[in-house]
Amino acid sequence: MNEIETAVRRFIVHELLFQKDESVIKADDSLLERRIIDSAGMMDLVGFLEKEYAITVGRTEIVPENFDSISSISRLVEAKRAGR
Repeated sequence: MNEIETAVRRFIVHELLFQKDESVIKADDSLLERRIIDSAGMMDLVGFLEKEYAITVGRTEIVPENFDSISSISRLVEAKRAGR
């Protein structure tokens, strides 16, 4: 697990689920299928990512392929930081 996955998991668990046990979500769990994140939570998460990693997430990038799991979110952040 990389540092982005760790930070994203921590944010989701503590700020969106209001729990303490970070093991409730695995890196490849579907956040959408498990209804872990809703539209308001998505906006909070995008705000966190933009602030934490100094990136901009465009509206067209807020799609299930980029936000369905902690792993996919991490890949998006890595790509944005690399300028892709």
